[in-house]
Amino acid sequence: MELRVPGPDAIQLAERLTQGLADAEFSIPGQIVADIGLELPPIRNFDGSVSLYIEALTISEQG
Repeated sequence: MELRVPGPDAIQLAERLTQGLADAEFSIPGQIVADIGLELPPIRNFDGSVSLYIEALTISEQG
């Protein structure tokens, strides 16, 4: 997933969003998040925004 963070404080916000990402708990009905993290380091764009590329491994719960 690509997430683009706009604004003059984009770098700080991107850091806050990704801090502890690997240890975060997620509640997605019917899914287990087995692993999540940044696919690439944050990328600073020409317009001042920051792009985050987040990759997640999910497993479907069989009920």
